[in-house]
Amino acid sequence: MREIKFRGRSGKAYSFIRMAPTAPWAREAGVALFAAQGPFGWRVVRLTTLRGRLHDVQPIWAWADAERYGARTVFIMRETDPSDRASALADLEAGLNPVLEQPQADLALAA
Repeated sequence: MREIKFRGRSGKAYSFIRMAPTAPWAREAGVALFAAQGPFGWRVVRLTTLRGRLHDVQPIWAWADAERYGARTVFIMRETDPSDRASALADLEAGLNPVLEQPQADLALAA
């Protein structure tokens, strides 16, 4: 596992840990960032909420979507507070301009 920082629109740096795609990362509470390695660094494909539920399939579906657009790497930021998680996700999405946008329905279910 390796730590890497991504900055949101506000300029705040968020620490993410690189995870193996086959690891049980979807059980964590926080934010998942799916990316592809490019010639100039990481290309963010998608961000999604991780609610810390044992059998939550939404992060797995988000990973499947991101893979279709070239993502091969999973990064997670651990955050247990739902409001901090939602604000970090919004800041990161605004600053990183991912290929796939977070559906608004997922944001409403972040609690």
